[in-house]
Amino acid sequence: MPVSDKVRGFMEQGGWIRRMFEAGITLKAQHGDENVFDLSLGNPVV
Repeated sequence: MPVSDKVRGFMEQGGWIRRMFEAGITLKAQHGDENVFDLSLGNPVV
C-alpha cells in the first residue's frame, strides 16, 4: 500500500512529544533524576 509524501514526511520526522521525552532523558542524565520534573503525558511525576 503506497503512502503519500506528506505522511512519509511525518513518519520520518517523528513527533515533538517523542523529542521532548528524549530531551528529558538527556536532562536527567546531566542533572540527576531528582532535579528534573517528568511532565510527560498520561502520568506526570512531580
